[in-house]
Amino acid sequence: MKLLKKADQALNRVQNWILVITGTAITAMILVNAACRFLQIDWFGSEELTMFVAFWLYFVGSACASREDTHISADMLALFTEDPKARAVAGIVKNVISVVMCAVFTYWCFNYVSWQMSLGAKSSAYKLPIVISTIPILLSFALWVLYLIRDLMRNIRSLTGGAAQTEKGGE
Repeated sequence: MKLLKKADQALNRVQNWILVITGTAITAMILVNAACRFLQIDWFGSEELTMFVAFWLYFVGSACASREDTHISADMLALFTEDPKARAVAGIVKNVISVVMCAVFTYWCFNYVSWQMSLGAKSSAYKLPIVISTIPILLSFALWVLYLIRDLMRNIRSLTGGAAQTEKGGE
């Protein structure tokens, strides 16, 4: 378990650095693009570069939201019951469905990335491989599957009485 926790912490640090770097890069590119337009300087391909970086920002951000369980959800059960067992059962059902769906999406995305690689398509302005912008989609879905499995295991533990260990940091 300690190895998994260290791997998770390392992955979290990498994700956070990607978010900081890409967020800063997007901000800088938008500012430079605005300055270029104001000064009537043509920065050919600026939107292309912004798109490549934005894909990394958006999809790594979605994986971080899944990790932290801060993504948007429509969990209405909390309005109707405070029973922890009912919430755990609903969480198990939700996470089983989510894991299956996300695994299917990950498979499709893997096929899409593989297809993009086989095409060897390049961007129009800077001739960058298009696959650079599709890899973060695959990475995001793969991480979502892992985090959903983690959440499913937490729900199962809370249903079977292992919630006290989880709350004390017994991950």
